[in-house]
Amino acid sequence: MKKFLLSLVIAGSLFASDKLLSNQELNSVLKATPLYPQLENMIKKNNAKIRATKKDGFYIIEVSTNRGKALLYVTADKKYTIIGQVINNKTKKPLIPNFPKNAEIIKKGVMFTFGEGKKDIYIVTDPECPFCRLMEKQKGELLKKNYRVHVILMPLPFHKDAKAMSYYILAAKTDKEKAKRMQEVLSGSNAWKNYHPTKEEKAKFDKELANAKKAAIELGAQGTPSVYDKNFNPIAWPTLGGK
Repeated sequence: MKKFLLSLVIAGSLFASDKLLSNQELNSVLKATPLYPQLENMIKKNNAKIRATKKDGFYIIEVSTNRGKALLYVTADKKYTIIGQVINNKTKKPLIPNFPKNAEIIKKGVMFTFGEGKKDIYIVTDPECPFCRLMEKQKGELLKKNYRVHVILMPLPFHKDAKAMSYYILAAKTDKEKAKRMQEVLSGSNAWKNYHPTKEEKAKFDKELANAKKAAIELGAQGTPSVYDKNFNPIAWPTLGGK
């Protein structure tokens, strides 16, 4: 198992983050869980990446696959494994790790940028998502005026028109036009229905969307819209405000 983990644990970061477990310690923690055989098999097949930290009496293990990320918690004495969230009774917030993010993967997933502000933010959005549409209605002009917004489109599979809407947005030639199309779609425009991409265009856009999905996973996005600051730390979008 150790030889597989050596290539999977990411060490060091440009930003402040929780200290990652050494390969030896991570291996020991994984072996203590009943999920070890399954995790070992996934790693051998290169279907998962794993990293972990120790925080507030728990080992917090992040398992990344092409479907997304999941967290496992193992008690410090390695007697118990918890699947699901651990809530801090005082802060009322879930105990989550602050792992270093791979900036290259995230920036590669950015499809276009708009805005006149000086603060950089990253937004994972789905053009058919009702909450993304609500954010556009409430914060659209503010975002354009106060931020440089880096957009990562993530059409969710249960939104049947989201991919077609994304194709329409990505077909624009400039960032300005892409931002305009996204705003129109989020505001209820049906102009996307008149766009019919060629097979070659679909292949190109699907490649871009695949990079966007990797970026969303790297950010740890649990849904849309998800907003992050320049250091890739999550922001609650209703709190977005001044310059």
